[in-house]
Amino acid sequence: MRQLTVVSVNTCYGGIDPDTGDDSGARVTIEALRGAQPHVVLLQEMDARGDPYRLWRHLRHFANALDMEPVLGPSAAIRSELGNHTAILVATSRGLRVVDQWPPPAPASPRVPWCRAEVTVPGLARPVRFCSVHLSARSAADQLRAAQVIASYVRAQHQPAVVGGDLNGYAPGEPAVLPAPSRGQPHWRRGPGGVLEPDYTVHETLADAGLTDIAAHLPRGHRDPPELTGTADAGRIDRIYLTAPLTGAATAYRQQDTGGGDHHMLLLTLDLTAAAAAVPPVPVP
Repeated sequence: MRQLTVVSVNTCYGGIDPDTGDDSGARVTIEALRGAQPHVVLLQEMDARGDPYRLWRHLRHFANALDMEPVLGPSAAIRSELGNHTAILVATSRGLRVVDQWPPPAPASPRVPWCRAEVTVPGLARPVRFCSVHLSARSAADQLRAAQVIASYVRAQHQPAVVGGDLNGYAPGEPAVLPAPSRGQPHWRRGPGGVLEPDYTVHETLADAGLTDIAAHLPRGHRDPPELTGTADAGRIDRIYLTAPLTGAATAYRQQDTGGGDHHMLLLTLDLTAAAAAVPPVPVP
């Protein structure tokens, strides 16, 4: 392996129409993923539309179609057994290995909007911690709490890490779109004169833990499209963050409309030769 391809995508309720049960959204998303040939996929909204008995089957459908191993996380939804889970797919058939994961799915787990997988990557001296995140669309307090826990985890592990997903919030210096009142406004706050302004607290919390918003970090020539654009008609709320050992190994970032939902797919390429040179063989506090 010379490169590592990491993809993040919100599947829009698993790509299943809530009224008709039509799964065409899932099928076109799988085709888009197959074309990307990813090594790791960070999934959000892995859902079976309210049927817990179909959830594993649906996740396995994604994994089998891509010849990958699935990791299912819990759901942050109130009815946590039913849907909106985070998940991770790992291409074990291409030499990667899942050595640990957390937390377990319901009912053993807490209601948290993320899951993690510790993965060994050929050529790297240490495992990489991948985290698929789907922060609350309606509570700034829940967003910040989750971001603080993830940031604390990244600080404590001293491991190369990739954190990506649907953050439902913004980073500085990019387009921001005020959502409809019915969706709530957790990533906005009242500024002078009561005017709503973007709230960058989640981004700042992750940045303080040493995580870099890689799309904003890369030069324009390494991004497609070159400009930072929205991925869900609400600004750039989907992002991928990297810790320092991996930041310098990022070579390309791309957005792609899968045609299967309301979010674009994010594709990140890492140069494994550069990553191997940057990742130390032992933890560096």
